[in-house]
Amino acid sequence: MVTLSRACLVLMVALVAHSLTVTKAAEPAQSSPSLADFGLVYPLSNDWVRATELFRKKVESSNSPQSFDVLLAAVYVPKSDLSATSLLFSLVAYRQPATDCQKSLEAMIAHSQDNKDKPESGVVEFSAAGRSYFRVNVAHGHWGRHQCVICTVANRHLLIWSAGAPNEKGLAAIVATLNSIVLLPPRSAPESVQSAGLDGAADDSPSKPVQGRPERVKVSSGVTTGLLIKKVAPIYPEEARRAYIQGTVVLQAEIDKAGDITDLELLDGPIELAGSAVAAVRQWKYRPYLLLGQPVAVRTQIVVNYQLQR
Repeated sequence: MVTLSRACLVLMVALVAHSLTVTKAAEPAQSSPSLADFGLVYPLSNDWVRATELFRKKVESSNSPQSFDVLLAAVYVPKSDLSATSLLFSLVAYRQPATDCQKSLEAMIAHSQDNKDKPESGVVEFSAAGRSYFRVNVAHGHWGRHQCVICTVANRHLLIWSAGAPNEKGLAAIVATLNSIVLLPPRSAPESVQSAGLDGAADDSPSKPVQGRPERVKVSSGVTTGLLIKKVAPIYPEEARRAYIQGTVVLQAEIDKAGDITDLELLDGPIELAGSAVAAVRQWKYRPYLLLGQPVAVRTQIVVNYQLQR
């Protein structure tokens, strides 16, 4: 799997180009905005593992200009085919209002002619789920990766995707995720919380705080380690082994009442090892965590270590 910093290079080119076309703000932007702040919902299938916090850390630790906010990053780790784990995309939003995707991407093309990852084509407009997008394909670097930059406008801000895959089919799979983006439903006027029955009818009785045990609790990794009853060892990625990459992958996990992993998010660690860690941890099994004698779902962190044998 290509390194996250390498995958960011295309994005950095776009950022530099756009900084030449938009006046910088005097006031700092709100920290860690989400897609909801731009009126959008972007559901992904379970084969996509979020890596937003990991990506934010990488960007913050770099020397790149902080003229954008990371909204989402994801790695494709299908349960059935570990070899496809190299699909990766990131989505950022420029902090300054702008509405011209084509102008921004053309600026990227103009300022990347001497870069080996320079665009290999002009700006192409297309649509997905009724929304307009603009795309530029990027020439393959020495990693042989297929890459592209995609832009759309939401709430008068540019949203920029930086996508990388081992082939055109992989890029098409990333672009296909755009079809799931929908507008966030408008918020209703403030009103008292009402409970709904199975038929969807609202209960007219005044709402009351529900007493009793929570449906999900946060527990330490040490506690869940003691509940682990099935542990599948990760397969060391051959590309990472050849590149002498080792380290620790930190995952945030959701474990249901039955002790099965239901959701994973990458928090830290080498991205080259992330797909392997996710593929293994998905198969782990735990004894149910009991609260007041009853099983509840838990949120915890899982650490997977990779160390090369000398």
